[in-house]
Amino acid sequence: MSGNSPVPPVKPEHPDGPPPVPLSPHLLTWWFGLMAIGGVAFGLYADERPFGNGFLAHPLVVFFACVVAGLSTLRFLHARPVLQLISAPALGAGAVIGIVCFFIGEWFGVSLIHMP
Repeated sequence: MSGNSPVPPVKPEHPDGPPPVPLSPHLLTWWFGLMAIGGVAFGLYADERPFGNGFLAHPLVVFFACVVAGLSTLRFLHARPVLQLISAPALGAGAVIGIVCFFIGEWFGVSLIHMP
């Protein structure tokens, strides 16, 4: 007998489930990049509270309201659900990137911009 035994074909885990999401590298680049830039931009002015003092006027809440508006626009422009354009883990990773970059921008806004 030879050492080359036939390999059984790999079966999908969920044969009745939806097909895998085709990810566009350009769309993911834009998604992650805009979340990073938007997070820093909104974080820079978070200390000044440019939208007011209420909870819904907090810059992080306004930032994510803009994100939801952008994703809704993307959904209607492509006439497909967002989860068919960007996978759920990539959406979550973009949200985490946005939050982290918001706090980095807030640190820059509080610590570095107002230095004497």
